[in-house]
Amino acid sequence: MTSLLNLNRLHRMYATLGLLASAAFAPACVAEGVTGDEAALAAGDEAELVDSESSAIINGSAATAWMRQRVVSLGNCTGVIVSKNHVLTAAHCLPVVGTTKVQFYSTMNTPDAPETDIIDVAFKPGVDPWNDELDDSGGNFADIAVLTLANPIPSTSVVASLDLHYPGDDATGTQVGRGRHDGATNSTSLLKYATNGLYSDNVDDGYFYTNDDRINKGDSGGPIFTNGQRVSGVLWGYWWVAFAMRNKYTSTEYHLNWILDNIGYTGSGAYSQTLTNKLIDGWPYGFVSGDLRKCKYACQHDSQCIAYSHEGGGENNCYLYDDMGDGPVTYSGFTTGIK
Repeated sequence: MTSLLNLNRLHRMYATLGLLASAAFAPACVAEGVTGDEAALAAGDEAELVDSESSAIINGSAATAWMRQRVVSLGNCTGVIVSKNHVLTAAHCLPVVGTTKVQFYSTMNTPDAPETDIIDVAFKPGVDPWNDELDDSGGNFADIAVLTLANPIPSTSVVASLDLHYPGDDATGTQVGRGRHDGATNSTSLLKYATNGLYSDNVDDGYFYTNDDRINKGDSGGPIFTNGQRVSGVLWGYWWVAFAMRNKYTSTEYHLNWILDNIGYTGSGAYSQTLTNKLIDGWPYGFVSGDLRKCKYACQHDSQCIAYSHEGGGENNCYLYDDMGDGPVTYSGFTTGIK
């Protein structure tokens, strides 16, 4: 990805926010008041983000148990478990089949569970991280990669849920990473976290920003959790936006269908009973907009959900239930599943 492409994306962001000013986009102004690694990044040097000897959570705390169960170390980057056989990370981490090792955490904040190799790497069409091209063929930011594991995740690990609703700029996220901590070398892949507010109000171009810069290199590819313990994005790095240094994440919600395609998620086997053209006679507690597969994913990854009803026919409305009432009744146009 060239500096020009970076500036084009920033133009779109500023225009949306009503903050467009010509001086803000001159390269010297982007890096103004920034030195060292930050200056290199502001000038477009994304390779700096990958170096494991130069990045991790700033002013962070030791990762808690639920973070250790879901986050992995890739040696030079961080990743997050999204199925029993797949990890999500950043494309610019340059994962390589036969070379990249996935290390798991269990009871400690350094890897202490069996590691595994990767047997496949998927990037979005149009993305070529070796040539710094991180936009997909649709022109949207897509610094994201799905890694297929040689072995299933260990029993001590947990599949993280993907967030289906970007919470907006009033929300707070939890950033997790194994990079350098406050600039200190992290040769043991110690895992830490920090909290941060979200700056962007949408993910329309495939990405969003946080309020502050809380990361170092090596945290790249790591998740930010919102809405509880749900993954909203994977880390690209930090960038000067709207007069502040902020962290930039590729949105998992925006790229959800591509992720589900590449982890092979169909929803089959997740339910004890599927009733075509039936509606549960109860009161829904949640609503999700999307196709049947997304509806199944929403129910499967929500502890409250015991059943769903998906309205087809172009409506694509999904209703989640924690109480079936008197049970399914005939209703045309709905597909109902029971966990």
